[in-house]
Amino acid sequence: MSTVTEIRNFRGVVRVLFDDAPAMKVRQKHFRALPLAVGDDVDCEAYAGRLAAAQLADAYEAALNSLDLCARTRRELGRSLAARGYVAPAVEAVLDRLTDNGLIDDRRYAERAVETHANRAVGVYAVRRKLRAKGISDEDAEAALGALDAEQQAEAAQKAARSLLRKYESLSAREGRAKLSQALARRGFSWDAVREAVDAVWDADDWDD
Repeated sequence: MSTVTEIRNFRGVVRVLFDDAPAMKVRQKHFRALPLAVGDDVDCEAYAGRLAAAQLADAYEAALNSLDLCARTRRELGRSLAARGYVAPAVEAVLDRLTDNGLIDDRRYAERAVETHANRAVGVYAVRRKLRAKGISDEDAEAALGALDAEQQAEAAQKAARSLLRKYESLSAREGRAKLSQALARRGFSWDAVREAVDAVWDADDWDD
């Protein structure tokens, strides 16, 4: 059992703090239905289970509304629901239902994200970082990133290099090439793609000592 030490209410979400358990965020309407008071001894798992039963319908509707606005990964949607005061058992149940129904699909999300970035001057490493930040698994990310092959990355790197060239062309060839290479690397391109792109846009005759 855990003891309630503090209860805070902020913008419709109640944050319940316990002495020896993680804090719990609960939507105000559900907290009113299943209230606690400072000093109460609580079985947090059982309490979360009761809250989840009361929240399931609302949580599912909230998830659908969120997906109507834009596609989300499982992690993104889960964090959004939790921040709005839906407890973990309710969130997981909703996410499982949406996954089973095909309404959230991290593999498909990753594939669409890669398709979008394929038309931009962005390197595969940068896209991989973005997918991981969204909660995409390594397996799903790597499957989607297969579309960014060496040929595509070479073209994208050269496109980026041409757009950046003016920024560095007033420098000496050695310094300019180095800075252009670093800029392309920061955009997530491999060193092979960077070297090929720099060689393509910077005339070798411009090299100096």
